[in-house]
Amino acid sequence: MAALRTVAAVLAIATAQLTAASQAARVSPRAHRQMLPAHSASPRSQPLRVSAVSRITTNDNRRPAGRLERGVYTLRLEVREGMLFPEEANGPGVPALAFAEVGAALQVPGPLVRVPQGTEVRVSIHNPLPDSSITVHGLGTQSRADDSGLRIPAGATRQVTFKAETPGTFFYWGTTGNRDLNDREWHESQLSGALVIDAPGAPVEDRVFVIGHWFRPGDSTLAVPRPDQELMVINGRSWPHTERLTFTQGDSVRWRWINASAVSHPMHLHGFYFYVESRGDARTERTYSGDARPFLVTQLMLSGETMRVSWVPERSGNWLFHCHFAFHVSHHLVLKRDVVARGAVADSTTAGGATHASHAAQSPRGSVAAAVVPHQMAGLVLGIHVRPAAGVPVGASTSSARPRARAIRLLAQAAPNRFGRLAGFGYVVQDGPAPPARDSISIPGPLLVLRRGEPVRITVVNHLAEATAVHWHGIELESFPDGVPGWSGAPGRIMPPIAPRDSFVAEFVPPRAGTFIYHTHANEQLQLGSGLYGALLVVDPERPFDSAIDKVILVGGAGAADSLPQFGLESPGLVNGSSAPPPMDLRAGTTYRLRFININPDFRVFFSLMSDSALAVWRPVAKDGADLPALQRAERAAVLLTGPGETADFEFTPATPGEWRLEVKTQISGNGVPGWIIPIRVRVR
Repeated sequence: MAALRTVAAVLAIATAQLTAASQAARVSPRAHRQMLPAHSASPRSQPLRVSAVSRITTNDNRRPAGRLERGVYTLRLEVREGMLFPEEANGPGVPALAFAEVGAALQVPGPLVRVPQGTEVRVSIHNPLPDSSITVHGLGTQSRADDSGLRIPAGATRQVTFKAETPGTFFYWGTTGNRDLNDREWHESQLSGALVIDAPGAPVEDRVFVIGHWFRPGDSTLAVPRPDQELMVINGRSWPHTERLTFTQGDSVRWRWINASAVSHPMHLHGFYFYVESRGDARTERTYSGDARPFLVTQLMLSGETMRVSWVPERSGNWLFHCHFAFHVSHHLVLKRDVVARGAVADSTTAGGATHASHAAQSPRGSVAAAVVPHQMAGLVLGIHVRPAAGVPVGASTSSARPRARAIRLLAQAAPNRFGRLAGFGYVVQDGPAPPARDSISIPGPLLVLRRGEPVRITVVNHLAEATAVHWHGIELESFPDGVPGWSGAPGRIMPPIAPRDSFVAEFVPPRAGTFIYHTHANEQLQLGSGLYGALLVVDPERPFDSAIDKVILVGGAGAADSLPQFGLESPGLVNGSSAPPPMDLRAGTTYRLRFININPDFRVFFSLMSDSALAVWRPVAKDGADLPALQRAERAAVLLTGPGETADFEFTPATPGEWRLEVKTQISGNGVPGWIIPIRVRVR
């Protein structure tokens, strides 16, 4: 039974989530750009001397740096200026400061520090810069509550010695000023490196990935005005030039992720669930075990957070792991090309023709991706190839005929002037032989309710003027219908984009009951923001969907972000398609299942249920469609922070009649970008 707790009484419970509200201006990529400090005060704010710098190599974090002898680890680091080439080796580059072992090549991310627990660590750092001091954080005893950093004056060398006492995933980072991690300027934003301390007997067959963010604001005072320039990388590379990972069905996959960037990233795995084994930051780590481990498909990583995850690729084919903020994987992150000789050092920040990246650019040999229009993506995307296990046919899929499969015909359409002068996109289900009007759309798309274990055959028809695709977010299915054009599938059978006036058939058998999402996976900033998203519920045959008990609260976009300068080029929020949803009527003593979905392309979103003076209490029952074990079902304060691509189910039992308020909100402050809050009146009879 739900109970009331005073706001003061639940502050300790909700602190971690509510504290994040103060950083919500960083929930969306471009909002953060307006918060960066002025760049005129720092001596390093001027362009780096490109002619005098070295090429920065990208670091895949496979080989630890330094030397380990007799329980003592020694590493000599220095900071230098360089050019990072996150795309082609002979493509455009961006200037940055980077770490290097003394006398060795510069690296982004910085050299990997990896030692066994109990090692004595000795690190020296040389600062050859003539006009700037450097402060390095994260090198010290990980359990201490604060980290004032090691300051290295211009031209000096300093050393730090500490005991690697706490096993976990940490990182070190530097700044040329007295700035926080999320306030670093463009030239210093790549001064980050992984620090891993291995517990005795712990498996070390894992991979380490560091997320980086580089942003240099434009300058209209130059003879040739320079536009804003932005870049997001995984281990120094941007899609489609990020590393390709290859596994075999049944492998045990272990990853360590470090968000050393200034913004949040909801990281999403296609086709599979993963366990979160630990979460932390540069100083501390919390380890989970057994049923305490979160089991999900999307994990929101705040700035400075780390996580260790594990998963098993159970089905062959091509898959993705990527950030679910639309801008963080958009073609806007492709660097501009200069008209220079191939192989020359090219500063990407000058004007030039942009080249859009695509999944198909590095699709497996023998695929048909080259014959189709590519899906444009860049930035924070990892491509995964899963080879069939012995005896399993290559490219095995669910495409075989299923005469008893349930048939659904889903149309992608557009309606003019849905968002002011902007068109809206939306889905509609065709019932019967006559198709609906071409300008009839639903935002969000119609609720699709499938039954666990029942085959479904969904024909997606494209009535738009551009190519599209549909991703069945969270569903454990075969690769081909997963919905990423030019990538999903296997060599010889790659899913094409759905061209205008064409269709695609997605066949699968949903194996798990829960709350999922379907949404476009093409030109996401435009199509997702404009309305191509909807709720996908899978129910058990013995527990059918009941709209009186199952309450879906879906947050999506309210227009194409690129066309909304009044909202800071972010797509504001809609709740169940409205900025003013109708009241929700409940009955005292009845237990309801609240199904929360965040598929807004640009914002982290808070959900909170409260009266005028108190937060309610609810019980979590599922995350990303997977039922929670009993250990994770304890009642808690009714506050939830989500990133795009996350779903969460809660049970709520109002004890007595009265009035409640379900607030759906984000917060933007101090940067001129308006936030939004959408309250829903909850009436308990």
